[in-house]
Amino acid sequence: MKRSATYGTAIVLAHLLVNIAHGTAHRELGVGLSPLGSIFVIVVVLVLPLVAMVLLWTAQLRLGLILLALSMGGALVFGLYHHFLAAGPDHIHAQPRGGWGSAFVLTSYLLLVTEALGTCVGVYFLRSGRSGAHMKS
Repeated sequence: MKRSATYGTAIVLAHLLVNIAHGTAHRELGVGLSPLGSIFVIVVVLVLPLVAMVLLWTAQLRLGLILLALSMGGALVFGLYHHFLAAGPDHIHAQPRGGWGSAFVLTSYLLLVTEALGTCVGVYFLRSGRSGAHMKS
C-alpha cells in the first residue's frame, strides 16, 4: 500500500468533514463570502484536494502530491488570513460565544491543522522522492 496515498486520503477526508461543519457554521451565523472568495473555496479548498486524493491512487501520484501540497497550502493561507488576521465577519473574534460561534472557531482551528498537515504530507513525499509504495507501514 502507498503510504503517501493513505496519509493524503486520510487528511483530505478529515479536511472535507471539517469543511462541512465549518460551512454549516458559516450559514447558521450568516457569515458570507465574496463571490471571488466563494469560488476560491469551492475550487481550491473543496474540489482540488479531492482531485489530488484520487490522483494519489493512480499512476499520477506525483501530480496528486503536487496538487495536494498546493491546494492545501492555498487553503491554509486563505483561512489563516480570513479567520485569524483580517478584521471582518469571517474573523474568529467576530463570532458570538457558544453554539455556532464556538463551532465556527473550533472548525477554523481544525481547518488550519488539516491544511498544514496536507501541505506537509505533499511536500514531504515530493521531497523525499518516495511514494511509500515499497515501505513497510
